[in-house]
Amino acid sequence: MIFKLQPHFSDKVWGGNKIHSNYGYNCSNHTGEAWGISGHKNGASIIKDGPFKGKSLREIYQSNKSLFGDYPADEFPILVKVIDANDDLSIQVHPDNAYAKKYENSLGKTECWYILETEENTDIIIGHLAKTKDEFLKYMNESKLETILKKFSIKPEDAFNIYAGTIHAICKGTFLLEIQQSSDVTYRLYDYNRLSNGKLRELHIDKAMDVIPFPDNELSKEKPTEFFDYNIIINHKETHLKAHQYGDYLFIIDGQGKINDKALIIGDFLMVTSNDDYILSGHLKYAKIQIN
Repeated sequence: MIFKLQPHFSDKVWGGNKIHSNYGYNCSNHTGEAWGISGHKNGASIIKDGPFKGKSLREIYQSNKSLFGDYPADEFPILVKVIDANDDLSIQVHPDNAYAKKYENSLGKTECWYILETEENTDIIIGHLAKTKDEFLKYMNESKLETILKKFSIKPEDAFNIYAGTIHAICKGTFLLEIQQSSDVTYRLYDYNRLSNGKLRELHIDKAMDVIPFPDNELSKEKPTEFFDYNIIINHKETHLKAHQYGDYLFIIDGQGKINDKALIIGDFLMVTSNDDYILSGHLKYAKIQIN
């Protein structure tokens, strides 16, 4: 079976209007995230067609595990989203599986970014330069944290692997696809003293310091295939495919075409169930994600 999925939308203090303007989704002008392939309890995507129309991906994962190849976990393990940074996101870090299980009853959060659009001269923050925890805290306490963060200039089609424990921040002017473990745990180190509902947003410095390595790891060129894999694919013909054991998960980056008899347009999120055959046709650029 093939399901089209309706994203769960999340408004953010840093969100913008590109998810609406680029893809035509019915969401606000402050939408920061569209969780397009999600079984997370904080925002599951909804099946738009077929025999499970109106049910959430979370519901069918729990009640029809055979569609997912009987994946051996209680929770659907990945989350695929689009992020629109109309302002800088907080400087933050995520825990790994062991820490998240112990303190948050959650999966950890390793993620990958694929840059869809940027404004001119846009950077992204990944990693830090401090050699020790004490050095890092000294810069924080002197309000100089930003001076020891690693910044990288970005352009469309760049890709980054952000393993758990890596300090990072998506900066203003970035529109990206994020593929991650199914977790909503974020530890904020700094948030530019922004207000949400009249209050400063919560920081999580003690937990963040627990999970950050000193000295920092090098930026990884290896995708986190322990958890998932993805590829960006360009299609210009009729292509016959067979879904992975645990299903194929697709996001249409550009173009239009068909998957079997279903029309595809930019911004579509889809699932192809376990081991099913399917045909893609048309001029398409898409992300294909698989669970490991």
